[in-house]
Amino acid sequence: MKNQDLDSWLEYLDSFKIFKTEILQDKLRSLYKKIIKLSPSTKVIIVGGTNGKGSTVEFLTQLLVLNNKRVGTFTSPHLFSFNERIRVNGNPVSDQTIINAFELIEKKRSNLGLTYFDFSTLAALYIFSELNLDAVVLEIGLGGRLDPVNLVDPDVSVLTNVELDHQELLGNSREEIGKEKSAIFRNKKIVILGQHDLPESVLEETKKLKNKVFKIGKDFDYLVNDSFKEWSYVLEIENKKKLINNLPLRNLSVSSLSCALTAFYSLGLKSRVEIEKVLSKTHLKGRCEQIDNRFLFDVSHNASSAKFLASYLKRNFKKDIKISAVLGVMKDKDAHSIIKPFCSSVSSWFLTAPDTKRAMKTRELRKYVLANYSSMNSVSVQELDRIEEACIKAHQETPKDGLILVFGSFNTVVEAFSAINPIKSVA
Repeated sequence: MKNQDLDSWLEYLDSFKIFKTEILQDKLRSLYKKIIKLSPSTKVIIVGGTNGKGSTVEFLTQLLVLNNKRVGTFTSPHLFSFNERIRVNGNPVSDQTIINAFELIEKKRSNLGLTYFDFSTLAALYIFSELNLDAVVLEIGLGGRLDPVNLVDPDVSVLTNVELDHQELLGNSREEIGKEKSAIFRNKKIVILGQHDLPESVLEETKKLKNKVFKIGKDFDYLVNDSFKEWSYVLEIENKKKLINNLPLRNLSVSSLSCALTAFYSLGLKSRVEIEKVLSKTHLKGRCEQIDNRFLFDVSHNASSAKFLASYLKRNFKKDIKISAVLGVMKDKDAHSIIKPFCSSVSSWFLTAPDTKRAMKTRELRKYVLANYSSMNSVSVQELDRIEEACIKAHQETPKDGLILVFGSFNTVVEAFSAINPIKSVA
């Protein structure tokens, strides 16, 4: 793979179809120890959970960067460019930097089979280890126990929440999934828990590992004031209370932002920058992102994230606004639970499918939409083959003062972004 461009490398990595097992994870750990040497002074924060990981990672990154820390950030998936996954001080690293890391991993792995995610994670960690950073913030891609990010021993582990998702891989109950996700905790290290009603399996793990726990509702919390579009944050740390008031409500989960703040302060850091300024610098594409006052894009793809999106609509838009939805969902997702929160707000559905074999057929989606509406509710349902088609149709049939919601998967949002320019010229 010498002298190949990044796209060729990614195509090569995508051909690796390997099922992750404990044995493979042990072999991967040996490779990790050979090529990656993070400085002992580098603080490592791992963020896991079902939803809200991206918001937590992004805000925490901005908190650190704006307080003059050199920070490496690893996230997944990306929306437009692979480089989005590996950033230093908020900026994506170059193609050549990633290629150099891939070449090293390819050389050192011998016959060890690696997944796309293994390669990506090792590349990010290698790049970060070469830079002697103050902190690295790492997002778990899936679960926790077998995720390659879990090769690293964190100083702080954040678990945003535990909900049902990826049951075929993580387990059929919140207790099972919680056990998988809490594998990111380390003995006597700091753990941030961002959900009030976490499974008992998570709490048991913190006791077993004697973690220093900061739990929402007990050690830190937030209060939302919808009337004033504000929220406040409070933290009990070292027998002192830290209170931050009058923070602006924007498009990111306040629960996730609170987890990020708690992780920051748990490291003994103090912000020299107003938290409001940090919030203004925190942007996450495809998360309740409004474009031209016409479209609202969101990558929500499970029940929990759909509920958050529905509450965001309720908080930020007038009750009588006409809302249409362009929806594309993967076939392994619980479409019924994704659609349910929007039955009182969406009256027109434009069902479509992203350009991937994993996409659910529109005829299946139709069944789920209709099942969520009683005969008393009037609902319009149309099926369109392509995302662009669905966006154009929604644009044509939604009143000018209405809103078009695009959601259901990362793929749906990515394809919809590319459809925006042609739509602007459609009458």
